[in-house]
Amino acid sequence: MLRPGKLGDGPGIAAVYVATWQVDANSLSPSKKTETSMLDQALALREQSARFEQFLLTGERLFFVVEDVTGASNAQDGQGIRGFISYGQSYTKSRYGEVMQLFVHPHWQRKRFGSRLLEEAWLDVSGREWASSGVHVWCTKGNPANRVYEQAGWVLTGKEKTIKPTLSPEPVLVEEYQAPAAPASRIGSWWFAYSAL
Repeated sequence: MLRPGKLGDGPGIAAVYVATWQVDANSLSPSKKTETSMLDQALALREQSARFEQFLLTGERLFFVVEDVTGASNAQDGQGIRGFISYGQSYTKSRYGEVMQLFVHPHWQRKRFGSRLLEEAWLDVSGREWASSGVHVWCTKGNPANRVYEQAGWVLTGKEKTIKPTLSPEPVLVEEYQAPAAPASRIGSWWFAYSAL
């Protein structure tokens, strides 16, 4: 089920974030494999859970999550949450909305959850006064997952910068995508067909 994020989702969101980051970091930088001990992973989960709960509490970021409502959940699998998107007012562009994060757990990728999350957030942010000039995102350069934006019609602006993600031991190069003027209407009937996983 796709739904807005709520208080209490922090641990599930963090589990998806940490699991996805570990897989993606290794595939994007094979010469710099990230070895994560169980202790490091537990610490990362605690820290990220608190961070995401704070965002949910303050409303600094808005969230949508894809949740498995069949009851098949465990801590390694995202505690029922299979993917999430966070978004809000842009930190870098006035009167723009910004997608901050879009992650789908590695075991649940290639099921169009990322596309659904992006579409739902994009529809929401497009109606917000603080995003009257548009919507953008900074994506890790070279990440194959960036195609979710390209398939939705978002275009590279040619701008790049370096950021230091919370789970990265070193800065990463990111590139900016900008959304078209308005999101497409809902894709087919997925909204109704995927009310539950």
